[in-house]
Formats: sequence, C-alpha cells, structure tokens
Amino acid sequence: MGRLLNRLIIRVGLIVAVLMGIAGPGWAETVLMRGNGGEPGSLDPHATDGRIESNILRDLFEGLVVYGVGGRIIPGVAESWDISDDGTVYTFRLRPNAKWSNGDAITAEDFVYSLRRSIGPHQGGGYAFNMAVIRNADEVMNGKKPVEDLGVEAVDPQTVKITLRGPTPYFLALIAADNNATPVHRATIEKFGDKWTDSGNIVSNGAYMLSEWVANQRIVLVRNPNHYANADTKIDKVVFLPISSAAEELKLFRAGQMDMTSEVPQEQVKWISLSDPQEFWNKPYIATYYYAFNLTAEPFKGNKSLRKALSIAVNREALVEKVTRAGELPAYSLVPPVVPGYKRQPLPFIDQPVAQRQEEARRLFAEAGYSPAQPLTIELLYNTSDNNRKIANAIGGMWQDTFGKGIVVNTVNTDRADYLKRRARRQFQVVRAAWIGDYADPTVFLNLMLSNAGPPRNDPGYKNAAYDELLSKAGQTVDPAERAALLQQAERLMLEEYTLIPIYHYATKSLVAKKVKGVIFNIRDVHLTRFLDIAP
Repeated sequence: MGRLLNRLIIRVGLIVAVLMGIAGPGWAETVLMRGNGGEPGSLDPHATDGRIESNILRDLFEGLVVYGVGGRIIPGVAESWDISDDGTVYTFRLRPNAKWSNGDAITAEDFVYSLRRSIGPHQGGGYAFNMAVIRNADEVMNGKKPVEDLGVEAVDPQTVKITLRGPTPYFLALIAADNNATPVHRATIEKFGDKWTDSGNIVSNGAYMLSEWVANQRIVLVRNPNHYANADTKIDKVVFLPISSAAEELKLFRAGQMDMTSEVPQEQVKWISLSDPQEFWNKPYIATYYYAFNLTAEPFKGNKSLRKALSIAVNREALVEKVTRAGELPAYSLVPPVVPGYKRQPLPFIDQPVAQRQEEARRLFAEAGYSPAQPLTIELLYNTSDNNRKIANAIGGMWQDTFGKGIVVNTVNTDRADYLKRRARRQFQVVRAAWIGDYADPTVFLNLMLSNAGPPRNDPGYKNAAYDELLSKAGQTVDPAERAALLQQAERLMLEEYTLIPIYHYATKSLVAKKVKGVIFNIRDVHLTRFLDIAP
C-alpha cells in the first residue's frame, strides 16, 4: 500500500508539473541574475535617463526600433519604415501583433501620446533633451508651443509619422536608445498617477514585465506573454540586484549567485583579468568620466585660470595606470575616441610632460589669486561607490601635490538619490559626473553643454551663444565632413573654457558567467535580456 501510494503521489506530481510547464529539465525556469550597480530612482522611462534605470527599462519597454545583438538597429514595435529624400520625415508602420502586457493593442496614438508626454514641459523636459531634433520640440519643452504642434502624428492606427527640424543621420540610433522615445500606457497612467510604475499597476510593452520590486533588494521581471517575440525569448525571469558595491557584486558572482556584474573592484582588475579571462569583459566603450565645475557660483564663476589650473594638475595617465587599471583611456576631450567619423579634439596640454604641466598649473593657480597664504577650499561631490571614492582621493592628492598648502579638498560622498538632487540644484562646487552615449554620434556628448540643457546634463551651467550656434548649424548640415568640422569647432570652444575636467574614457569591466550566451560586445555595452540565453 505504501509503495502504491508513493507511485500515485509521484504520478500526480508529474502531471501537475507538466500542466504548469516545469516538468523535468526541459521545463525548468531559466533565471538570469544581473548586477545593476544601484537602486533605480524611477521606472518611468520619461523621468530618467540613468544607466541604472535604463538597464531595466530596456527589458520593460520597447520603442519603434531597438538595439539588437551586437548593437545592430533592428525593428521594434515598428516592423518597417521609410525616410524622406531630405532625411527629415520618418514614417513607421507598426506590427499588427504588437501588444501591451495587459493584451491591449499598441497603436500609433500610443506613440503620439507618449512623445508629447516625454517632451512636454510638465514631464520635466530635461530628460527629453535629445528629442529636440523633432520639429517644434524645443518650443514645446519651453512651453512656447502646445504639445499638439510637436512633429509627430498618427497617420492611421498602424502608422506613425515623425517630422524632424533638420536632417538627423543618427535618428534611428537615437530612438533605439533614448527612454523618452518609448511608449507608455496612457490608461494606466491616468488611473494610477504617480503610482503607475508600482508592481501590480505597471503595464509595459517590452519582452518582460515587472513582477516584483523590493527597494534596495531586487527588481524581478518575468516574460511578457503578449510580446510579439515571446516565443523566441529564452530567459524566463531576470532579477536585477541593486548593489552599489563592486566588491559585493564580485562576492556574489564568485558564489554563483550573480551571472552578470555591473562592474568589478578597481583594485582587483589585474587579478580578475588573469584568473577569469573568459568571463572578464574589458573593452573601450562610448562613455566619459569627468568632473564638472559649478560655473554659476564662486570660486569658479568667471575664473578660467583656476579651472584650467585644476584641470592641468590632474595626471590622467597615472590615474588610469595606478587607480582605475581597467584599460581606460586618459581623457583630454569630452567626446570619446570610439565615436566613428569624428576626430578627437584634445586639450592643448596633452603632449606636455607632467613637470611642465605642474609648473603651468601653479602659475595659473597663483594668477587666480590662491596661495598658502590665501588657500582655496573646495568641495568635491560624488555618489557613493568604492571606485568613485578611490578616484576622488587620487585626484585630491594630485591637487595637493601640485598646490601644497594652497588647497584644501573636502570630498563629500552621498547616496545616489541625494547626489542626483544636489546635481539638479547645482548644490556643489565640483561634481563627479559621467556620460554614456545613447548613440554613436558626437552630439550625444556635445548637446550636454548647450545653454538650454539643464542638469543632469549641463552640470556646469555653461552658456555660450557661439557654442549653441555651431551645434545648431551642424544640425542643419547634410554634408558629413562639414558637419563634423562644425562639431569639432564647438568642442574645442567649450573645452578651452575649462568648463569641466575630462578624466578618462571608459572600458567595460564586468564579469559575465560562461553559461550566459548571446553577449556580444558593442560600444554602448548594451545587452537586452531578450537576446540572451543560459546554457543548461
């Protein structure tokens, strides 16, 4: 009787398992554990453009086109598109089977509503700055024209037409990358208001949907059964771990509890590269780490000599060789050298020996009015992380080595939420910043310093009409060589004002477990979970 009962229990268990779709190894749930570098501030794609948020949003939401394997632009919600001869009108035809996670059909009106929402002044405008290439977007963001005048329209339920203010060769790359180009579900927003992104409320249209969000612990996404490519999606669940400590990520990776890290500790890069060469990802990508001066307040307002002195005194080569040590390139420009079709515009002291730089820095420092008798006290703000702390300490040490008792550096580290608030209000003297290119074009970096770009873009508060005009001309120029020349002139102008201190151009420094398949390097270092798989 006991054996018969056991066999019966086993049979019932197997039947239940089959019905649930998880019987045996072939039906086991596939879970990817991803380190995310920190807690997201928001899952509203129109209210953030940070990397920490975008990692998750790329799985939750999908625009007209997307970045596929290896960074190729492929159809997203739009199955095809046409571009006018003058490069200013894009007509997208939507997939007939494109749906929201709740089963609602996605229509052209969803994109009209969403672009008006993301670009409209009430949404915040600052995060939608890249969308200024759309006709009348500037005026809409500034409240000078109604959102109805934005250059986007629903030709019919399946056709979206977007009209640009000028030819924009990178437009498809832009809308593939920028969160503000993704659609949001209007009925959900109108029903739940600010709570629309909460677990249980949110309706999205990406390959995954939100299952659980436990603050500072985990963000869990599961496959969206209504996504048009669900049958081809291999990973059932992705868990983003919001851990800001690279050392903690490494510990979890070593224990098999994390499959992909956000980064690795700076001081262990060499060891990791030797011990785990097949799992360590270390290649240059389209990002720049820099410090920004607050040009709207003393001591940097109107004091170019001081800004230049501090920039020259940073030994970038020593920093990447002894502190970061992960293949980063010393930065003497804002635009990274990996951007195709653009010649780097380095600061003029790039070829000077270190001793000569320090001598010039001291001369400028004195010219600016500072000395041991009249010391400069400055505050350096950065968001909490081991790597940011090491870099801040190293640069503070370089300034003290150069200027001696003439300078006092106070480093202030704070959590990411507070750090972002301080940046937005310009409550800093010098702030740690970084920018990762959404698309491979110089403007993704140069637009940061436009006069009407607010934090977290134009952190310094830089305003220069000549700079703005050069970028405006470039936006109307079709000839690639002429356009590049205008952009190069603009970058030289901005850099020679010493609005910021370029420090290094990034290299990826993350670990990916061997069992994770489908990760192919691209200069944006973007890997949607939808295109990945886990080996059995």
